[in-house]
Amino acid sequence: MRSIVRSSERFRSKEGWLDTYWHFSFGHYYDRSSMGWGRLRVFNDDRIAVGGKFDLHPHANYEIMTVMLEGELEHTDSAGHRGVLSANGVQAMSAASGVYHSEAQHGAKPVHSLQIWIEPEKKGGSPTWASHEFKPEDFENKLCPLVSGMEKVKAPLQIGQKAALYRAQLGPKKSLSHSFSGSHAFVYVVSGKLKIGSDILEAADSMKIKDEKKMEFEATGHDSADFILIELP
Repeated sequence: MRSIVRSSERFRSKEGWLDTYWHFSFGHYYDRSSMGWGRLRVFNDDRIAVGGKFDLHPHANYEIMTVMLEGELEHTDSAGHRGVLSANGVQAMSAASGVYHSEAQHGAKPVHSLQIWIEPEKKGGSPTWASHEFKPEDFENKLCPLVSGMEKVKAPLQIGQKAALYRAQLGPKKSLSHSFSGSHAFVYVVSGKLKIGSDILEAADSMKIKDEKKMEFEATGHDSADFILIELP
């Protein structure tokens, strides 16, 4: 089963320094038919203007990941973790039994990032945070595991759920295949055109996938296709 959500179908919230697109119900946006996908609860495409900041606020019982596309983002939390994430960097935070954190635009350029929340396998525990800086060549013509809680998928960052987050940048006409482990998957096209089976996805389009064993991904057109893949139980 495959279902495409076009970029124009996303919910947009633009308030002051934050311009964001929500794929599922979030904040003041409620859509009973779109409460998540498998264990994926949030997928937000955020743009944070210079000087923008999420003030200290609480989270609990979510695995929260940020994929940086442009700019720099500073993280601070009540567990004592602090760090600055740059383009191609990723951070993973287990909110566990509860943590307060803030995120702020850092440096001279606006931030473009993806924020992803996945329900944990078990609730509670102590909060954790870690980050990793990837290089563009890490994604070149292959699926690079960014974050994983799956035993057979090794990644620099870990979460407490049998899920995996990948990124790939396929050169023009390049392709790859992937065999799925979980029952659900979610694909988001960052840039370019991506062919999945007989379907063509363009920048900011997404696809919800269920009960597929294996799929082919191909960059079409004259540009590379940069995309995110999330495997979920």
